[in-house]
Amino acid sequence: MAATSSKAVLITGANVGLGKEVARQLALAGDFARIYLACRNTDSGRSAAADLGRLTGRSIFTVIRMDLTDLDSVRSALSTLDGPLHSMVMNAGGTGGPTPLALTADGVTHVFGSNVLGHVVLLENLLAARALTNTAVLVGSEAARGVRMMRMPRPRFANHSVEEFVSVIDGSFFERRKFNTFLAYGQVKYLGALWMSSLARKHPDLRLLTVSPGNTAGTDALRDMGPVTRGVMNHVMLPYVLPALGVGHQLEKGAQRLVDGVTDEQLRSGVFYASRPGKVVGPLVDQAGIVVDFKDPAIQQHAYEAIHRFVKRPPSHQQPLPRIVGADGVESR
Repeated sequence: MAATSSKAVLITGANVGLGKEVARQLALAGDFARIYLACRNTDSGRSAAADLGRLTGRSIFTVIRMDLTDLDSVRSALSTLDGPLHSMVMNAGGTGGPTPLALTADGVTHVFGSNVLGHVVLLENLLAARALTNTAVLVGSEAARGVRMMRMPRPRFANHSVEEFVSVIDGSFFERRKFNTFLAYGQVKYLGALWMSSLARKHPDLRLLTVSPGNTAGTDALRDMGPVTRGVMNHVMLPYVLPALGVGHQLEKGAQRLVDGVTDEQLRSGVFYASRPGKVVGPLVDQAGIVVDFKDPAIQQHAYEAIHRFVKRPPSHQQPLPRIVGADGVESR
């Protein structure tokens, strides 16, 4: 299939699951000439690139190493990009590994670093360099507004202050509370969605939005669960039982939601899209209709400020990005 444009897209966590499937669907659509697969492990990334090449018949996949819990790794990866990106899908994440509350070198929990902070440094450096020309999609989750039937409690805050959000980011929120994996994950996704909405207001010329893939089979999200639980969920519950009950769908459908985030301009910048109230599959709707926090500019700004306490060097002080010349011939860095 011949490429119809010179557009490039970058996908984090692209070697398995949703990220890999998003890459496959975007490649088959034919609208991108280069797809960057950002992976923590370059060997698995190369394997995924080879597999995607066979599946799509296109040689457009470039692997770049990026560990989102290591901000220096993110900054180094930026220097390997060859020109501007049209779009980006910030897919990498998970529940934080075996030690979700352990702190990274930047003082944030592993679960926050892998889902949000690394993506903050990635996207905001691209924006500072004018190296993103159209769309960025952050992968969200219905956990950000709670899912009662899946025993995911809704994140709730006393006053939505910067300090309260900082306590989530550095893990001190759970110092006097019993740790709940799903609550911690939901809080992180909640803050990520608020950050994206805040950033969208600062960059009205771009589409910056959060989209949940829904409860999807075949993802790598359960890799940190015990082997028995992981096996039952991945091989029985997610692919068969939950879809039959209307509370899950296949990998292709979850990825299609994210692809729609990139390609469907009816999905508006600044909005967090996920399933309808009480659902984890089905049509995408604006989550501000369920939790008003998501459309509150003050709460969005508090999340933005809390996150930026942990970004030690602002974008203007980061390592230089590659020389980028836009369609108008203007060079930027």
